[in-house]
Amino acid sequence: MLSAALLVLAAAAPGAVYDPVFHGSFEQSSSCPAGRQLYSDIGYVGDNNSGDLRYHVDVTEWENIWGHATPYDSTAPWPGRGNSAPVIADFGKTTYIAAHFYVPPGAPLTWLGWITHTDYNYGHNLTAAISTECGDFSPSARACYIEGMSGLPIVPWRTNTGSFCRLQPNTDYYLNLRMTDPDEPSQTCSHNADVCAIGTANALYQ
Repeated sequence: MLSAALLVLAAAAPGAVYDPVFHGSFEQSSSCPAGRQLYSDIGYVGDNNSGDLRYHVDVTEWENIWGHATPYDSTAPWPGRGNSAPVIADFGKTTYIAAHFYVPPGAPLTWLGWITHTDYNYGHNLTAAISTECGDFSPSARACYIEGMSGLPIVPWRTNTGSFCRLQPNTDYYLNLRMTDPDEPSQTCSHNADVCAIGTANALYQ
């Protein structure tokens, strides 16, 4: 798995400098469909976490979700921390999350990974897509879309050719997530609730 140090070094490599002004303009000019969820409390499991939450987290950015493994560590840019296991505590039943991330020019061709939808804090099945468009659940590449079931990887991706969702360098993307059917029975979320806790884990390989 990728260590935080490797991620920082890769992000700081020549030709891979993140330009917040350019990408801020990109994000502001992107038109997201109505219903995008902007914030949620997030808890983290594993690594002897105390169970404390990060409150009112901006879930419009990948690194704010899977760039942390505890409530108190520093933020690691995409692809985040390999030991990150965040529980999105307030995932709306009728909203969607579009987590933006940027693949730098120097991203190694050996990187691959996915988000796991955990059996604990399962909530509901998720529909997910990786796209250059916010809120897009119909990407042109079939490999970049999934209707996930319990325990299955959510949109496996890679930076090289192969059967996974291919990510291009120097490109902005969104991981778009929504509940497939919020009215289906759930063992971990009340039918009358407006939000559910959704457990995830970040799987990274190189």
